[in-house]
Amino acid sequence: MKCIYARVSTDEQNVEQQVQELKKHHGTVDMVFTDKRSGKNTDRAGFNSMRQNLKAGDTVIVYDISRLSRKVQHVLDFADECKELGVKLFIHALGGVDVTSSSGKMILTTLAGVAEMMRVEMLEKQKIGIATAKAEGRYTGRKVSPQTIKKFDDVRELVAAGKSATRALELVGLSRGQYYKMIKKDTK
Repeated sequence: MKCIYARVSTDEQNVEQQVQELKKHHGTVDMVFTDKRSGKNTDRAGFNSMRQNLKAGDTVIVYDISRLSRKVQHVLDFADECKELGVKLFIHALGGVDVTSSSGKMILTTLAGVAEMMRVEMLEKQKIGIATAKAEGRYTGRKVSPQTIKKFDDVRELVAAGKSATRALELVGLSRGQYYKMIKKDTK
């Protein structure tokens, strides 16, 4: 099996651009696995599905190292897993290098470290930006999605109808923390 794994960090981003670019350069593939989740950990539905389907002789193609993970150890663990299974792992941005080879692993280790460093730097810059905006009175916090607002309203209706907050949160699928944060914001 020849497969593509593509990932973007948020629902607003377009994962299809990576898929089309990889298909253009690497030809026909048997399977495409995608995720719209952060690369900070490897617990992602598409990634897990791909891992469960891999067997000896398969090939995985990824656009760049950061699409696998933003943590060096996660990338190296996956590369080792591929090597043990007899699966080739190609990173498109590296010119199609099979990173399960010894020279490929050296390149992979170096660039995975760079990807992790970039994530840490981005989070540090974000933290500084938020602190500055708060100090200037311009920070309003993360925007609440329309789906979350709808869930909040549904929970309030259920509570008004006599359900306990705990049961209403379970039924609607809203976290306790989010609910009470929104109540606090609503009472200001």
